[in-house]
Amino acid sequence: MEQKWQKRLNQALALLEAGEIAGGLEGLEELKEEYSGNTELEMQLVTIYHELGHHETALAILDKLEAQCGGQSEEAWHEIAVYRASLYIDLDRLQEAMDILLAIKEGGTDDYRVYALLGEVFLLEGLEEVAIRYLERAAELAPDNEEVQYLLGKLYAEQGESGRAMEKWQALKRFEDDAAILLERARMAARQGEFETALALYEKAAESEEVPEALYGAGMIAYQTGNWQRAVRSLARLIEVDPDYVVAYPLLAEALWKLNMREQALVIYERALALHVEEEELLCGYLRLVVTMEEWARAENALSRLYKLDEEAAAYWYWRGRVAEAKGDKEEALLSYERVLSTEDEFWDTRQRYEDLRQQINGQ
Repeated sequence: MEQKWQKRLNQALALLEAGEIAGGLEGLEELKEEYSGNTELEMQLVTIYHELGHHETALAILDKLEAQCGGQSEEAWHEIAVYRASLYIDLDRLQEAMDILLAIKEGGTDDYRVYALLGEVFLLEGLEEVAIRYLERAAELAPDNEEVQYLLGKLYAEQGESGRAMEKWQALKRFEDDAAILLERARMAARQGEFETALALYEKAAESEEVPEALYGAGMIAYQTGNWQRAVRSLARLIEVDPDYVVAYPLLAEALWKLNMREQALVIYERALALHVEEEELLCGYLRLVVTMEEWARAENALSRLYKLDEEAAAYWYWRGRVAEAKGDKEEALLSYERVLSTEDEFWDTRQRYEDLRQQINGQ
């Protein structure tokens, strides 16, 4: 028979799933207060608050449960310890999590969660090989746990062990359709230089779920392999899905440029510039196109923005020189290039342009 509190808990969860966060949280809080001391409910609340990201609330309930259990139940203590370690990981208290998990491991356990969590800790610490060993042990203990198998495959792929990665992923029911697995397979194929395979996998992942990383990956690989129209299709969709995905704009603009859709390319750059982020890099790409098209009003507007960002920046003086050179003002171009060369860093082809201009002037 369903407990009375279980029905109310389901109602609170339904509110949360429907997006009624305040109502759902209020329902959880009422249950927490009314059924204080109910171990079964409180363990469920720990999981729910943890998943919601309310880690401190979950930890407070665990502290209370630990005090209630005392030394009476080894099983209850074990569950509380595992949950506590998981919470500590999310709170970036990695050493405390590791101390708990290693103590359980040393005491002897066949709980795969302990090894999986140890793998997560060592992965966060940057010790991938150690993490893999613990995750392999977790996979032995729970061969049907797809989350562990997926993560283990991901780590194998990152280590360059593509065969072992595929072996893990192919055992998963969602191998052919899950966006996360398709993304990992696409990245692995790209690392191996199998660009057509990578492109197909990125596009399939994007069809499965319009994940920005899948759309960008498809656009990037399509651009690199000269598939301009496929690049435009993926990248245009990406900025519809996520208008703030700034790195997609210049790539989309360049793909449009390759298709001789020059005005559309400029419009895409201008949309990106309206976001007011990464302006110097975007302005440099934009200026390259408007100078080629001799769109001087647009060029002057972009130069003005570069000047406002940093009037001493090499980028500003370089593009001021480029504009002057394109308009035939060689003396102005030389002066601008000299400003760039007076800085410590080489900036693109400034020196070559400067020398070429000097030769042209001296030869007149």
